[in-house]
Amino acid sequence: MKMSPIDSDAETSTLIEHIVENYHEAHRREMPELVALARMVEDLHGTDPAAPHGLADALAVMTDALEAHMQHEEEQLFPALAHGHIEAISEPIAGIRDDHQEHEQALARIAAITHGFRLPPDACGPWKRLYAGTRKLVEDLDEHFYLESEVLFPRFESGV
Repeated sequence: MKMSPIDSDAETSTLIEHIVENYHEAHRREMPELVALARMVEDLHGTDPAAPHGLADALAVMTDALEAHMQHEEEQLFPALAHGHIEAISEPIAGIRDDHQEHEQALARIAAITHGFRLPPDACGPWKRLYAGTRKLVEDLDEHFYLESEVLFPRFESGV
């Protein structure tokens, strides 16, 4: 399911609200379910070389890192941006951009663990749901990071 679209010219507060409601809340809701599903699949198919060995741990680490990232945005960066306090945001934005790069590396690891989300022909229902959910997570994070890095942050980095 694609997130609801937003106009890149939307007001800053509207864009921030969209990011929190459509991405942060979805990540918080979906990631623990993916970790549990990954643990189940790894337990059920522990001897299968095609199984996503290590995916549950990779998702759990990413869940924790993403939660810290989102809390920082919601508690510090987004309020400063929404209120136009641009004088003290260049370092926090740079830090968030660094986080995005680290998350991209984690996503590359997840893609490797899942063999590019390729399912074996005999994959069970939970395995199929796991890969569908993880693929959605990757797509959502891509959209989430794009809105922040390419739409929201440049408004303040260029002094606009």
